[in-house]
Amino acid sequence: MSRWTLLFLFVALPLHAADIGKLMRQADRGSTSERTAALRELAKEDAGLATQKAVEWLAPNVEPALRRQAARTLWDLAEKAKPAETALRSALGDRDDDVAYAAVGALNAMGVPKADLRATRLRLARSSDGFIAFYAVRALHPDPELPVDETLGAAFSALNLAASGRPSDMKTRDSLRTNARAFLEAFAAKSGREGFDALMAAFPKTSPPAREAIAVALRKVPTQHGDPVQIAALLDSPQIYVRTSALYALSEYHERAAPVVDRMIALLATNHEPDLRKAAASALGYTGAAPGLATDQAKTSAWRSDVEKRIGPALANTATTDPVTEVRKEAAGSLQKLALWAGPALGAIGERIAREPDPVVRHALVRACWNARESPQLPKAVLASLAEGDPEQYVRNEAKSVLQAAGR
Repeated sequence: MSRWTLLFLFVALPLHAADIGKLMRQADRGSTSERTAALRELAKEDAGLATQKAVEWLAPNVEPALRRQAARTLWDLAEKAKPAETALRSALGDRDDDVAYAAVGALNAMGVPKADLRATRLRLARSSDGFIAFYAVRALHPDPELPVDETLGAAFSALNLAASGRPSDMKTRDSLRTNARAFLEAFAAKSGREGFDALMAAFPKTSPPAREAIAVALRKVPTQHGDPVQIAALLDSPQIYVRTSALYALSEYHERAAPVVDRMIALLATNHEPDLRKAAASALGYTGAAPGLATDQAKTSAWRSDVEKRIGPALANTATTDPVTEVRKEAAGSLQKLALWAGPALGAIGERIAREPDPVVRHALVRACWNARESPQLPKAVLASLAEGDPEQYVRNEAKSVLQAAGR
């Protein structure tokens, strides 16, 4: 070790000790904001001293702001603050929810059993602070003492809080919104029919942000527990995001969605927003998707007949007449999902395929013909015309492939 290094160490160590001493003095004197800032800095320099000071501040007679910062600092220190466990356990009963919440977080970070924190979390689950209540509920769920309506209410309150611009820190606020939505989706996925009924019952009573989250969560409900007729009621919502999410939720029900297919088709009408028409086209494709095996596609059934008579023609019409290219493209892609069952509809719009101005949409429609190549209604004359004269080579090639496969 060089003499310059030794000199640096001899100088730096007293300076470091002086900095810590200054922080300790600042933690004891000055304004509340200065003291809390000093404790945060002290925690970065010396976890042991910061833990000692935080324990002092957890005393019930200390002002709330200092108690909150003490618990928060110990939470950040986690295992390093293990000597403060006894004081933190006492702080679980603090009359200030912020202090109790941070004490729970600190003890949890130290590995304290969840059972030891349950009583405090149950109390915090009824906090007037939506942030605290939500995270307490999330940590508890499912819990026999936490009713479903309180569980959902906490998530809705968190969404409303975020929508109002709180907490002020954008990262914390975005995390709250994301976590509340994720919680509702997990609830929908795991709570069976009771959970589905609770979400549907809550929908008309909640705020717009909560309604959007419910509509998204409905996609996670296992279809054996959901009811497409009830979900279709959301298609009347004035919120386009709710209607879009409801459409995608309905697409999971396939044949069970038959009673509401006409309501889905109605959203293809051009008086609706393009984004909604696009979502309806996509959802109808998934709803009416044919089985993967050609032998299964060829089987007759009431549902196949329904798809051929209602979903196929509606998508074919949108794919060739909607004024927005992206909507036409989505509808053409959905026709591909119908496979053989799209055959009758493709035969009925043959000439319109050739007149489609956008080559991507033309190709998607020809691709739909490929998926329906075993259909007797295939528009072969139009495909022959495209194979010979389409200005785009990839469209010509696709049309030739369809004709070759259909002629075998």
